[in-house]
Amino acid sequence: MAGETQNISLMADKVSTELFRWFKWEQVGSSNENFQCLKNNDHGTKSGTHPNDVVFKYHDPYLNRTVFFNTDLKSYAKGSITATSMRSALSSLAHSIDCAEGSKEWKDRYSYITGSSEVRGLLFAYNHDGNFDQLFYDVFHAVKETKGTKAKKGINLDNLPLKQGQKIHIVEPRTINYLQSVISDLTKLSHQGTFPQGDNYQFYYPDLTLHKVSGIPENLPATIESLTGPFFIIKHGIVKRLNEKTDQPEQTYENGYVIYYNGEGKDEYEFIYIFDTLSKYQLLDGNEKIRIRLIYPNIFKDVRGIYNSAIETYSREWGFDKHKHSIIKSIEFNVVDFTKPSFSSVEIGWER
Repeated sequence: MAGETQNISLMADKVSTELFRWFKWEQVGSSNENFQCLKNNDHGTKSGTHPNDVVFKYHDPYLNRTVFFNTDLKSYAKGSITATSMRSALSSLAHSIDCAEGSKEWKDRYSYITGSSEVRGLLFAYNHDGNFDQLFYDVFHAVKETKGTKAKKGINLDNLPLKQGQKIHIVEPRTINYLQSVISDLTKLSHQGTFPQGDNYQFYYPDLTLHKVSGIPENLPATIESLTGPFFIIKHGIVKRLNEKTDQPEQTYENGYVIYYNGEGKDEYEFIYIFDTLSKYQLLDGNEKIRIRLIYPNIFKDVRGIYNSAIETYSREWGFDKHKHSIIKSIEFNVVDFTKPSFSSVEIGWER
């Protein structure tokens, strides 16, 4: 039984590593190593140390600094995702990053550079049995006792021991499944010859009024804000495949952009917002292929009708001529299956 429990705990480790590697996050230092608590009177740690499952990092293109994620990997069964378990995990994570910022032990272990880096907390909450089908943040809200319904405590975020300027991000079960679905879809597109097999893609960040992009475009990661936001944009080059008959490379798809949208699609203004964003980024010039791919567990039944209506409304409101209207119409729109990949604890054990 202990072996199975250990294998279950490894599932979040396996899933997080595979996910974040694809999105160009880097795992640094050793994993599953505690570090000394520097504020035991405040934090009240029984062992005098803080747990640390793994640390990921990336260069933020807008902040122009390295962001380190002190990560707590959790594998929960459906019934274990409760306000109590979440409050405990978040409080522990808040104490951990509070000490990490001033810990020489932590900085040496993960090559942290003061001044050009910051430490954030990351709770990676993986539902290993695949049965958690409610909205994750519902557990944060208190429920009053009524006839036939038991009272449930929520989580008061104001009471979490986070210091000013500190951040904790949560990657919850539905987001994990969404990102797994993105990778599954891109793998499928790659096999079809409509997306590069190698590294000829990048996560797209335009220069903004107050923030200019720093770093080599090809190396930029998908930031935590983009992965947990409503959509993100991938820019890719020309797709080529080797013709086995001629032994020569041939172009199978043109260069362009793939937009992954994490929404229900029941309101045309969801898509109008995307069109408007693409226009502000000056991507609607008609020179490159654009694909919008919607991934969501409960997609609106007439989403394609809503999408087509959004095209007409957007074109009308902006007074587009036939040419501009044709560019919007040329955007390829597809609905992608929302998948829930699962791992066997026995299989995980055999891999060790």
